[in-house]
Amino acid sequence: MSFKYPVVMPKMSMTMETGELINFHVKVGDHVKSGDILFEVMTDKIDMEVDAPADGVIESLVAEPGAIIEIGKPVLIMLTETEVMAFDFGSEEGETSQVIEKKPVEPVEVTIAQPTPAIVLNEKVKAVPKARTEAMARGIDIRTIAPTGPDNTITMHDLGNARVDPVISARQKANRALVAKAIENSRSIAQASFSRKVNSEFDIAMLIKAWAKTLRSRPDLAIHTNIGVALIIESKYGSALPVFKDPDQLSHEDLTSLIARTSESAIDGKVPLAMLTGATTTIFDLRAYSMNSATPLLFPNQITSLTIGDIGNLEKNISLTIDLNFCDFYDGAMLLDALIASLTK
Repeated sequence: MSFKYPVVMPKMSMTMETGELINFHVKVGDHVKSGDILFEVMTDKIDMEVDAPADGVIESLVAEPGAIIEIGKPVLIMLTETEVMAFDFGSEEGETSQVIEKKPVEPVEVTIAQPTPAIVLNEKVKAVPKARTEAMARGIDIRTIAPTGPDNTITMHDLGNARVDPVISARQKANRALVAKAIENSRSIAQASFSRKVNSEFDIAMLIKAWAKTLRSRPDLAIHTNIGVALIIESKYGSALPVFKDPDQLSHEDLTSLIARTSESAIDGKVPLAMLTGATTTIFDLRAYSMNSATPLLFPNQITSLTIGDIGNLEKNISLTIDLNFCDFYDGAMLLDALIASLTK
């Protein structure tokens, strides 16, 4: 089954909050290729053509030319296979596009060919926990594995002849390409990285809250009005990056619960639409992977990114990367120092 992907108003400067839709280059029902121009937008500083991020079909146009649209809000909706977003998602209750002067456009039903799924042998599966986890990690639909263990239980041995689900495999490939393209684009950004060791115990909610609070404490950098922390989570489709909005304004208990619920959904390849946009920074927690450090790379439209690794004996390694177009070297050092001070007090 094809899935929907919203092409949103891009952020073209750090002070940009809205953009004006100038005109569309496509209409409902058009088949587009990756790189085709979809629409043009304008701010007080720049005009920009927005390209199709993947092959697909235009399902609906959300706004009319002349509409003023908030950053990150949909301009049009594409139907695509796996090339754009390797996750299933749906709107959260109350989430709207908040487009001014929006006029509805009738969508056209279209059909897109799907990869042939693997043959399901048994809907009710019994498997040892390690085999179930490994199957998910390798993109294998465990229902397609013939069990040879006691009481028709799937064992690790059974995975050897298992067929990788082509749907999951396609999404994994698309997700890798999506992340690689984002990192490739970021390499043109002048950036610098810093690392510090810290001897303290803290959970991911504490880290996210502390980092959001640290960023909000530096209004002089004009970086963040709203803080969106993207957390990299391993899923069956690859790397998921759900965004936690203004996490420093949530209680530790509420944020911990939200992270747990979101992680559980992301692991299964499902991310709410509202959590796919709005990231201003990214965190990669390496502690579960027996890694002690990695240099974080910036994602597009983000000025900072963090990785955290576990050295041992409560000692952690925190690395920060900054965009030198917006931060000086000493700004990065001060941000990292303030974060560590917040985690160790």
